[in-house]
Amino acid sequence: MAPKKKTSSKSTNIKKAPYDVQTKSEQPKNSNESALITSVMNRLSQQFNLVIVLVIALFIFQAYTFYRVKTIESNGVVVGAGTPQESPLSDEKLLSYAKDLKLNEKDFQKCFESEEGKALVSADSAQAADFGVQGTPGFFINGRFLGGAFPFESFKEIIDKELDGTGSANCTDYSEDLQQYCKDGENAPFKPAPVEVALGDAPIQGPKDAKVTIVEFSDFECPFCQRAFGTVQQIQKAYPKEVRIVYKQLPLTNLHPHAQKAAEASVCAQKQGKFWEYHDTLFKAQGA
Repeated sequence: MAPKKKTSSKSTNIKKAPYDVQTKSEQPKNSNESALITSVMNRLSQQFNLVIVLVIALFIFQAYTFYRVKTIESNGVVVGAGTPQESPLSDEKLLSYAKDLKLNEKDFQKCFESEEGKALVSADSAQAADFGVQGTPGFFINGRFLGGAFPFESFKEIIDKELDGTGSANCTDYSEDLQQYCKDGENAPFKPAPVEVALGDAPIQGPKDAKVTIVEFSDFECPFCQRAFGTVQQIQKAYPKEVRIVYKQLPLTNLHPHAQKAAEASVCAQKQGKFWEYHDTLFKAQGA
C-alpha cells in the first residue's frame, strides 16, 4: 500500500480577492433561507430596473421640452393660452410694420437684412455700460439717473425741480419716496448727481430749446419698458414745451431674443425719418 500523505497542520496562505466572495461555509444552511434571499434580490432587481426606466423617461422628457422651447424661440412665437402665437417682434412682423407705415419696403428690407443698424445699437449699448446702466428702462433727466419703470409722479418731481432751478445732487433734497432709492450706492435706482450724456445722432422728440432733456435707454421687448412707454407719453402731454425725449438702444439680448433685431429695425425706420412712428408701433404691438 502506498504510504499515506501527511497533512500539514499549517494552513495554506491564500490571498483574498479584492472583493467579497461567499465561500461554501458561508452559504445559507437551509433552502428556506436561500429562497428568501433569492426573493429579496429579485425584488431589489425589479425596483432597480424601475428606477432606471423612470430616469430614462425623465431624461427624454427634459430633452423634448428643451427642443420645444428652442423651436418656439427660433420660430418667433410666444406661449400663451391656447395655440402659440407669433411674437409681435418676429422678423416678419418687423417688416410688416414698415409696410403699414408706408416706408420704402425695398430700402427697409435691405437695411434690415444687412444689419446696418447694428453698429449704432452697439454704440448706444456701450454708452449705457459706461454709465453703469445695467437694466431697462434707464432714464437720465438732465443727467440725473432714474432707473426703472417709475410712476409719473417720480418723474414730475425731478422735472419740476429742474424747471424751477432747485434740482440738486443731494438725495436729501428730494422727497422721501425718492430718497429710499438713493441708498444702494452704485446700483441705486436714483442718482441725483448729474452726468453729461452725449446725444449723438439719437432720435429726439420735442422742442430743441426744452429746459429738460430726458435720455431713455430702452429695449423694445422689455415689459417694464412697455409700461414706461405710457409714462413717457404722459410726460409729453404734461410738458409739451418744457421736455424733449431722446431714445437710446439697449436691447437685453440675454433676456429678450427679438430685442436686437427690433432695435436694428427701428434704426432702419429712423433712416427714412419715421423712427418715432415705428417706435410707437413696436410698443403698442407689445401691449396689444
